[in-house]
Amino acid sequence: MKEIYKVLIPAIIILVLTSCKKDEKIAIDNLIGKWTVANDNPTFVYDGYITYKFNSDMTCVKNIYNALQHRDTSIYRTYVLSNDKTLVTLYDKNKIYTEQYRIKKLNSKEMIWENASPKDGNEDKRLVRSSEQ
Repeated sequence: MKEIYKVLIPAIIILVLTSCKKDEKIAIDNLIGKWTVANDNPTFVYDGYITYKFNSDMTCVKNIYNALQHRDTSIYRTYVLSNDKTLVTLYDKNKIYTEQYRIKKLNSKEMIWENASPKDGNEDKRLVRSSEQ
């Protein structure tokens, strides 16, 4: 009987440890502020940047800077968070949906978005906290 416990208990411990998935924390209070979309593809050179500035009044400004054309565009949106604070949906001034993302990670320095509507032309994004707020 002791031989069974010598094998069974370590097996259960290994099973429990390997089956536990570490969930990223979503600290939704960190959403407010300015976030820059990170370019994680070293083979792609992006001449400009995209930022999102989330305000506490549920408005958001998406800024797109194109260095080649010397064009800076600000797009004004409102946003809604799902009840569980894991889904952010952006709307234009006519209350038409423009972007929707699942927040997979959010802390004071980094936010990871997964596109919740794959056929809308948007992509998954990793954003980093902008130094200028």
